[in-house]
Amino acid sequence: MNNITLYVKKRCPLCEEISSLVELLSGEYQIEVQEIDIEQNDELMRKYLFEIPVLEVNGVELDYRSITYTAIEERLH
Repeated sequence: MNNITLYVKKRCPLCEEISSLVELLSGEYQIEVQEIDIEQNDELMRKYLFEIPVLEVNGVELDYRSITYTAIEERLH
């Protein structure tokens, strides 16, 4: 099982894109997805405010500049 954590915030078109990308990969891989709204946590807001979306795939963090289908797939098993 692969674990993906998606750090998002409301009204974030890029977040919606990445969520759709993860959903697409779910058809090929066993993935457990946890979506976390950073606006609900002050520490996460400070850490990720200008970096959203951030995706953590099996413990490896990818920021919005490096999230691609291939980058995610390379970290799945």
